[in-house]
Amino acid sequence: MTKTMIGFHMKRLYPRHYVLVLSLLLILTVNVGVIDSFQIDMTEHATEPTKILLVLDHEYGMNVYFIITIFERYGWEITTTALNKTVSSCDYQVDTPFEVDFLLSDISNVAVYDAISIMPGESHENLRTNATALNLIQTAVQQNVIVSAWCRAVRVLAAADVIDGKNVTGNAEYSLEYEAAGATFFELVPPIIDGNIVTGVRSRFYREEMCQAIATAVGVYEDNPPTLVSVVVNPEIVEINTNVQVTVDLEDVTGINQVNCKVFELNDTGFRISTEPLYDVKLEQMSSELSFNGTITDLAIGNYSIDIIAYDVYLNQAEFVDVAGVLVVEEIPQDTGLGLFQWFILGGATTAIVGLAALGFFLRKR
Repeated sequence: MTKTMIGFHMKRLYPRHYVLVLSLLLILTVNVGVIDSFQIDMTEHATEPTKILLVLDHEYGMNVYFIITIFERYGWEITTTALNKTVSSCDYQVDTPFEVDFLLSDISNVAVYDAISIMPGESHENLRTNATALNLIQTAVQQNVIVSAWCRAVRVLAAADVIDGKNVTGNAEYSLEYEAAGATFFELVPPIIDGNIVTGVRSRFYREEMCQAIATAVGVYEDNPPTLVSVVVNPEIVEINTNVQVTVDLEDVTGINQVNCKVFELNDTGFRISTEPLYDVKLEQMSSELSFNGTITDLAIGNYSIDIIAYDVYLNQAEFVDVAGVLVVEEIPQDTGLGLFQWFILGGATTAIVGLAALGFFLRKR
């Protein structure tokens, strides 16, 4: 039906209409060029950050600082608490006092937090024998807040009697305490999620996995890598000793953590000379959280290919190969810009004239 209707309308066009239509199309081709029709709606939907309460005890583990860095990368709102305003670190390194945000006794509503995490440390004797701390843990579990414990801190969960019937891991030295509290213990395994209880061991090695497990239990973790929206290299053809700007736009639900631009030198046949990049440039975040920019310097004469490596906040990685290129020459002719302009305008005009002449000849034949 559609083809029939189009044919019907075309038969009603007069010869002069052909000339007008063709002229309009040619003019648009000459003056407009390529129309970019690929657009992505980058509207960002504001969401409340995940709130986590970190509980420290005397002789806290030095891995606490690395753990905090991970949650900061996630963009979470972090609050620290302890029985005392200042707690001391374990003797693994020089004693580093840690001043918490609030005392445990000042926290009246645990439901305002999405997760509570008892940080790694030594014996946790203060927390596991303190009624205020144990009541806070029990209340959090009852209100379906995600409660997690690192290594020896699983002792606090056992003392709070919240792991009955749960699968847990933790420091094997205290496995009898976990089992006496009704838990099934697994030694030296990755973090375990059982309901709203998350347990982990060896925080030095499993801290990334443990944080991901907490995020999974909260319901915010995703394993999709970033998506590439665009790569702009300026200029693409450059004289030697001239800097090249690379701008990358990406898309990711949870946010971008890091973007790297890898530059590979190509041989005369267009293949990479080496599998190792000539340059690996970390791009800087721009005003938009999903846009990154960097500068490539000191490129010798030659042809280069660019890969983009992107990581989201959960370190899901995406690699985009041969997404852009740079040609470095000794000297760009001064009239290159004028020549391109003349080719573009005069070439388009010539095409229009030839087309109109051919159409006129065809119409006269009819």
